[in-house]
Amino acid sequence: MLSTKTRLHLEALIKRLSKGQSVTLQQRLELHKYAKRFPMIAGKLKTALN
Repeated sequence: MLSTKTRLHLEALIKRLSKGQSVTLQQRLELHKYAKRFPMIAGKLKTALN
């Protein structure tokens, strides 16, 4: 289960990606780590990148 703080942080990163703003490699790795474990994050990330 994700904490609220972590979920909000990841959603902010996904929002930045969807807007075409810069996201560091470390942040992308963090997103990947959580996307592998949580389908909700993976779905939001996939939607943002399309």
